[in-house]
Amino acid sequence: MRADLNDLNQRFYKSRSIANWYATKDFILPEEQSFLDTHGTEALHGKCILDIGIGAGRTTRFLHPLAARYVGVDYSPDMIAMAGTRFPGVNLEVRDARDLSAYQDSEFDAVIFSFNGMDCLSHEGRMAALGEIFRVLKPGGWFGFSAHNRHRVPASAFSLSNLSFSKHPVRMASNASRYFRGILNWLRSRSLAMQTTEYALRHDSGNIFEVPMYYIDKPQQTAQLARSGFELITIINSKGKITSVDEPDASSPWIFFAARKGTPTPA
Repeated sequence: MRADLNDLNQRFYKSRSIANWYATKDFILPEEQSFLDTHGTEALHGKCILDIGIGAGRTTRFLHPLAARYVGVDYSPDMIAMAGTRFPGVNLEVRDARDLSAYQDSEFDAVIFSFNGMDCLSHEGRMAALGEIFRVLKPGGWFGFSAHNRHRVPASAFSLSNLSFSKHPVRMASNASRYFRGILNWLRSRSLAMQTTEYALRHDSGNIFEVPMYYIDKPQQTAQLARSGFELITIINSKGKITSVDEPDASSPWIFFAARKGTPTPA
């Protein structure tokens, strides 16, 4: 089942239609801006940065100018091709976060994995990615990423909030088609959803309910990072506010974590 989760998510994000959609995204999220404002000078400016899950280059736009050396990667060839047309001459490569063997130990000062990219992996895949990120980071190197918030009320494929209304008949037909596609996707893959003490696999609208995504809360993510060898430095909610591991948060769809490479904590 967990292998299916990796394969299904990878199939979704490797599709050309999704690459075309990501090519329209050219923004920085509030939590990302807060990370840049709070830690950018120390973590990113003039540093060697590995940017994982870049899609069509959304994060390349604001990370590449900061770096002494920048490497942007995604496991979708179409995404990397589109990013390459937007950012010619930038080092962009097709790589999987679970296998960063192309890079040396302690090669990077910072690794960024934004927009909940790790949540497309199974638990085993996530832990493999964390291990690889730890390996390629220099001692004390920074790791910034976002993760879906388990304390958020679960989304329903049947909710009309997933249906965008439009007076334009063609656009409305397209929106309705997407809405019903989400319901069919959920019906096909609902057996993949699960709950554990550490995390949940939960459907949401981000991939049109095609396959569950990984959800985790702040305390469990903090413990997971510690076991993987990271020291948590800052937690930022989706409004860009610095928060704490114990502060309740049921409103943020996802949460940004900033950590540094330290020493693994025994399980």
